[in-house]
Amino acid sequence: MSKQVVNKHAVNKRVVAFAVATTMTVAAGHAVAEADDPLKGLDIKKTGLTPRYPSGLVCPLMTSFYASWDDVDGTKRHEPHSGVDAGRLGDEILAPGPGVVVAAWKANWGWGDEGAILIRHRREDLGLATGPKFYFSEFDHLRYDEVRARQEGSRVERGAPLATVFRPGGKSRYLPEVHWEVWQVEDEDATRWSVNEFGARYWINRTAHLVDPLYMLSLSAPENEDGSVDIPVFDRDVQYGTFRGFTYIFACREK
Repeated sequence: MSKQVVNKHAVNKRVVAFAVATTMTVAAGHAVAEADDPLKGLDIKKTGLTPRYPSGLVCPLMTSFYASWDDVDGTKRHEPHSGVDAGRLGDEILAPGPGVVVAAWKANWGWGDEGAILIRHRREDLGLATGPKFYFSEFDHLRYDEVRARQEGSRVERGAPLATVFRPGGKSRYLPEVHWEVWQVEDEDATRWSVNEFGARYWINRTAHLVDPLYMLSLSAPENEDGSVDIPVFDRDVQYGTFRGFTYIFACREK
């Protein structure tokens, strides 16, 4: 799900704040989003990227894609999707790359209270020599009890368990999923926190741009001719010293 209110008709307040921040960024003379790699899908632009899961393995699936207008339950959205939705109830969510916990907090996007966690990845930690200084991964629709003990500034390694898939607002009437957003960020110190109409915290950063998570999963094995991305599954026996980008946020099992 995107961060909409329950009736799915209200404008996404975070995306509005983000759009304003983007305008501020351009006005301030920062890099313009259109000049970057189009496969990033900066600022919720459709990329056409789709996942290709490893043959011989069964993986928790992505159920709603970046910039899509289709929700996980088959209904139409009233705004393009700001991330990807994925997973089944109770699936363990893994860190897609090394990073640091920016925050773990009680969020509310209109469905009810839920847990959320924000991870900051340095480009060097992701094997990238150029480009934005940081990437942020945000995970929503979590159990707050599973993330509340996370300490700001604590280190997480690639493949480390973060939480498990729950439901928006913890409500049984919603299908289980984790909502995963990726942002490229130039200045981490520009991050500011505010409170939304539901009394819950949310963050904005004037240097942040949304990115298709599938792009970040494609950096070590570029997309195929049909636009599919070979999903790199985290393996504890693999050394990731030369790996670029993210690994999948779920473990997969043999068929």
